[in-house]
Amino acid sequence: MKQQDIKTEEQFMGQNIWISLSAGIVCLLLCVYSLIKQDQHIGGLLTVGMGVFFYVVTVIIYLIKGGFPLKMYFQYAYKDEFLNTIDTNAYKHLSFAFVFCFLGVFYKGDEIASEVSHATMAIFYLGIMLLVYGASLLWQNRD
Repeated sequence: MKQQDIKTEEQFMGQNIWISLSAGIVCLLLCVYSLIKQDQHIGGLLTVGMGVFFYVVTVIIYLIKGGFPLKMYFQYAYKDEFLNTIDTNAYKHLSFAFVFCFLGVFYKGDEIASEVSHATMAIFYLGIMLLVYGASLLWQNRD
């Protein structure tokens, strides 16, 4: 593998770290906002929905302007063995967090308010998973 390919994959992993961390924060903010503003569904949800749409468009533009080849977005593994190990460990951490969240909800399900919808819980799970994946990549990639 050429040194330039390794640098490109390292930059791509850096992009993935910050995108997953920021997407996780947006998901958790959306979850918290929907819990706080339950009485104003239409106006507030439209504002939050437009904010998330703007965020997604910004991320897409950021990825396109990153200069990475399109085939990198659809690969499931990095060609560099070290980066592939980091990514595999991040997915292991993500699966542990997923099981931990489900066990927490299973054991503390009665204490969760009945006003929390399934969509809010799904966004909460997604936000936690994105944050764990990004934080794991960031922690392993620190050097």
